[in-house]
Order: sequence, then structure tokens, then C-alpha cells
Amino acid sequence: MRRLAVFVVVVGAVVALTTGGAIARGLVPCEVLAAQPACYVALRPGPAEDVLQLLEVRGARAYTATGELLLTTVAVDEELGLTEWLRANVSAGIEPVPREQLFPAGSDRDEVAEYNAALMADSQLTATLAALDELGYDVTGEGALVTAVVEDAVTDELVVGDVITAVDGRPVTDNAAVVAAVQARSPGDRLTLQVRDGAGERDVEVVLGAAADDAERAYVGVLLSTELDLPVDVSIDAGIIGGPSAGLMFALSIVEVLGPDDLTHGAVVAGTGTLDRDGAVGAIGGIRQKMLGATLREDGGRPASVFLVPRGNLDEALGTPVEREIHLVPVGTLDEAIAALAAVGEGRLPEEATTLTPSPRRAAAE
Repeated sequence: MRRLAVFVVVVGAVVALTTGGAIARGLVPCEVLAAQPACYVALRPGPAEDVLQLLEVRGARAYTATGELLLTTVAVDEELGLTEWLRANVSAGIEPVPREQLFPAGSDRDEVAEYNAALMADSQLTATLAALDELGYDVTGEGALVTAVVEDAVTDELVVGDVITAVDGRPVTDNAAVVAAVQARSPGDRLTLQVRDGAGERDVEVVLGAAADDAERAYVGVLLSTELDLPVDVSIDAGIIGGPSAGLMFALSIVEVLGPDDLTHGAVVAGTGTLDRDGAVGAIGGIRQKMLGATLREDGGRPASVFLVPRGNLDEALGTPVEREIHLVPVGTLDEAIAALAAVGEGRLPEEATTLTPSPRRAAAE
């Protein structure tokens, strides 16, 4: 099931559909005519929130940070009138995308929200693991926890809460090990999963399917996290925000709070990017909207002076029509991001930083 990898806040309809022809009212199926408002949603800058204010730790000393680490979001306008759709097509800060990228055919809004919530939970856990590794904690997983089961899963014998402890008799300690075992096989192959639940252990035999976006990639249809007994209790209250792309900022915030060094030194640093257990930062969707949200700060907070961008998003980010000066820093790993924060805290810019400034026309308008 392919989805646009965007960290989103769904804000619902912003306007009623205009009266007029069938196209304006969305009566023509998208399969017949894709270029119409009903077939698109609009991505626009969403709120930027200081993760340090959302984070709570227990079981270890928490240090006070002097700056802010902003997670950035994309707001989604789900229902577009003809005027709004046309405006989105010419706006520098609003991006129209096919509706099916965020809301796949056959999935209702609740299913998408549930899936994004599961991605958010997994992102927080992975960020916690990466951060604790960075801080020197010894963390060992106890298996792969099933956090969501999609509609086209290859089996109905796996349910949320199951913990996969072995694949074909080989023990696994985390979700990455299960994913690697599955992807080493081909569609049509059989696997035996050893599963633990509240009643004990059982074996689940599955015949691997094919991924929708790659017919040669094996597919099960479950979202996995890692079952852990953590040495530190970390919780992040992200509210209704869903998706995987705040992983980097989650991890940086945990390192900032649990580590003795003040990384921000009063600076406001924003960023985005998925994060895996090994600390690799992945590209995301909606980079321009996230950068604009970090510089606009609709909540009245201080705008970000530095934005940490995944290397895979750098080219697109460089073309963002910013309204305030911001220093763009590409990062590919958690270590690179920490080094960038250290540089900022010392009052200097990382070597790879690029400064974006408003165009003369935008500056004159302000």
C-alpha cells in the first residue's frame, strides 16, 4: 500500500464546493478526468511545535534546554473548490497532490488516521532507541511487535499486539530483523512466524504476497515496531499529528534532554526526516511546506534560524520561497545532526549550510 510519506495534520474541509458544473462538484470520476478539484488535496504549511515541550522522561535525570527543537508538519486541505484548486496550482507554498496518495482507494479516513498513528508510534520508538544508543544505553529488543494490520495483509492470523519472536526458527529481536527476513524471500514463498501473545506462543504460516509498488518485493501487510523493556521511560505527546517523519527531531530532543550538554544554546532549530534504528535519516514529503511553517510560526513563537533537512530532500528544499532568512543544513545521520547542533550552539554554521533569503519582491512586501 503506497502512501505519500508526509508528516500531516489533517484539518478537514476549508471551503464548500462551489456551485457550477459537474467537475466543480466532483461528479466526474477521477478515472475519467484526473485534472479536477475532487481528485486532489492541497498541502500547505502546518504548525511547528517544540518537541522539548512535548517530551517527558522518567527513570533518568532530565536536563533543561535553553533553545527549541521544532518538529514541522504539513496541513492537508481535503476538499478543494475550483478556485482553491486553481490557486494551489500556482502558489509557491501550496502543493496539490493526487488524493489517492494520501487516501488510497478502498481506505476510509479512519483507516488512514489509524495507519498514520501507528507510523507515529513506531517513529517515536525508533527515535528513542537511536537516541539511547547515542547516549550509551544498552538496549536489546525482545521481538517485533505488530502495531497495525492493513486490509490486504496476506494472513488474518496476525493481530495488533502479537510479538514475532522468530522467523523459520531463527530468533529475531527487533522489527528490522523481521523485515530483512521477509525481504530476503520472494512473493509466493512460505514463512513460519513464531508469535507470542497473552495466551502463550503459536506458529503462524504465511505465503508471502507481492508489494503493490514492486511486484518482486515480498509483502506481509503488517506494520511492525520493536518490543522492548527500556531503561528509561520516554513519552512524546504529539496529539493528533501522525506519520513517520519527525523521527529525527524526536531523537535530537531525547539526546538534548537526557544528555548533559546544552546542544541548542538558545537557538530555535527546526527539522524533519525519518530515522531508522542505526541513525540514518530518510527523505520525506512536503519539505517546502515544513520549511515555511518553521519560519512563519503561526503560534507566535520565534521562527527557526536553522533547518535540518534530509539529504534526499536538499535539492527541493533549496527552491523554497522563504519569507525569512534561514540556514539550511543537510544531514544524513543522527550523528551529523548532533554535530550540526553543536556548531550552531557554538555560534557558527556547519560547513555544508546554505543560507536562504527572501526574494527582493517578498522582502519589499514585508
